[in-house]
Amino acid sequence: MTDAPAPRPALDLFPEALPLSLKQREVLDALQAFPQGARSVEIAEKLGMHVNTARGHLDELIERGAVRVSTTPAEGRGRPSLVFRVRVPDNRAVAQEYVTLVEVLAGVVADTGQLTPETLGKAREIGRTWARKMEVSGRAPESVPDVVDLLYVKLRDLGFDPVVSAPENEAAQLSLHACPFVTGDQRPSPFICAIHEGFLREATGSRPGGGPGPAELTLLPYADNGACVIRVDKDRDTADS
Repeated sequence: MTDAPAPRPALDLFPEALPLSLKQREVLDALQAFPQGARSVEIAEKLGMHVNTARGHLDELIERGAVRVSTTPAEGRGRPSLVFRVRVPDNRAVAQEYVTLVEVLAGVVADTGQLTPETLGKAREIGRTWARKMEVSGRAPESVPDVVDLLYVKLRDLGFDPVVSAPENEAAQLSLHACPFVTGDQRPSPFICAIHEGFLREATGSRPGGGPGPAELTLLPYADNGACVIRVDKDRDTADS
């Protein structure tokens, strides 16, 4: 073990965490099209602005920690060129890398081709531990609408594109029209789905078979014509009281 300081959190570098103006974000997006970096004149040409204007925005991005600048050797008798490089990560690349990592870990933890009820129960417990680690519970939901509201925000932020509905004779359901773990024709393992089910149950206080939360959650993969469904039923103990 070492007491040396750790690197800064990568989340601090995400564009959403940086206080940037619309024009600064436009310049940052343009610079991201140059993986090896670009000179201010190249950014100016790409955006159709004066080079001094582009350089001003690049200097502002350096001050905000979004861009790094370095020099390249001069050609002939010319002055060294300044090359600007983006520091912020590519959100799509980050998501894909960690989705792949989670799938690999799931395959190591369980034989995902031979899933048993015990294995799926283990996956749900992993999900509950994940939720506790993330401290996502916050204010405990007191009703089915509270649970639905909490689920909608969490599932939206996780990339599941939820749509809320209230089918006949059911308290509510959320149809999930996207999934971070679907890549092309590749579907996620049921082990991954069970982890998310455990995560959402813990986040809303739901337990298998009821209590202590106000609702019971059931995840139904691929149940709604290309969408997965989370059914939210009123807790039996609450309904009987």
